[in-house]
Amino acid sequence: MNKIYQVVLFLAAVIALFLIFGAKTAVTFKSDKALEAQIVVSTELKNISQADIDGVKKEAWKALKFIPPILGIDYKKAIEIKIVDKGGICNAIGGIVSLLISHIRNKSAPIIHEVTHVLAKHDYNSFFSEGLAVYFQERFGDNQAFPNFSVPFDDLMARNKDQFIPITRLINDNEIFGQVDTEKRKLAYLTAGSFISFLVEKYGEQKLANLNNSRILNYKKVYGKGINQLEAEWKIHVFEEPPSR
Repeated sequence: MNKIYQVVLFLAAVIALFLIFGAKTAVTFKSDKALEAQIVVSTELKNISQADIDGVKKEAWKALKFIPPILGIDYKKAIEIKIVDKGGICNAIGGIVSLLISHIRNKSAPIIHEVTHVLAKHDYNSFFSEGLAVYFQERFGDNQAFPNFSVPFDDLMARNKDQFIPITRLINDNEIFGQVDTEKRKLAYLTAGSFISFLVEKYGEQKLANLNNSRILNYKKVYGKGINQLEAEWKIHVFEEPPSR
């Protein structure tokens, strides 16, 4: 009797585990499909392959999957993405992401970067807006995109120490972020991404979410330190601490 009882318990446990894991798989699958439905990719180009489109959708899916929970936002709108062959650079204007087909094919399209701009709207402050986009592109993206092309932020900051642009200047200077094809713009983007990466590494994702959702970007209120002090800590981290890499 005891052996029969044990067999029954064992079978019951197996069935229970099967149901549990089956339920989790079903929930995950449903969630994935919901995210996929939010991604709308369109193009007027005739030479677009399904592989090109699938690659774009995969990157956009990762952005929708991972970024809103980190930033503490609930994004339910469609992400509109257009694949084009003209326009100079990839961008997100009016909530619509435009990606150059040449960048898609050479794996340099900053897809997660541009989707971040749609998810987190801080157009009035380019330093924070671009910092978030650069950080999330590096963290979640498969493509090697501007400004670091997958080279670690701190490595590039150390190499460009003599050309360093103070954060206290960048945080109030939107113009420099629009100077396409200049070294200053590249350094501005790199510095912004490095700073956001530092904030997450030292203070965690929750404070970044609090800062993002404060809308007025009150560093003092969120971190208990003003931008001058945070910049000083970042400079020590980037320029003085021994590299862990």
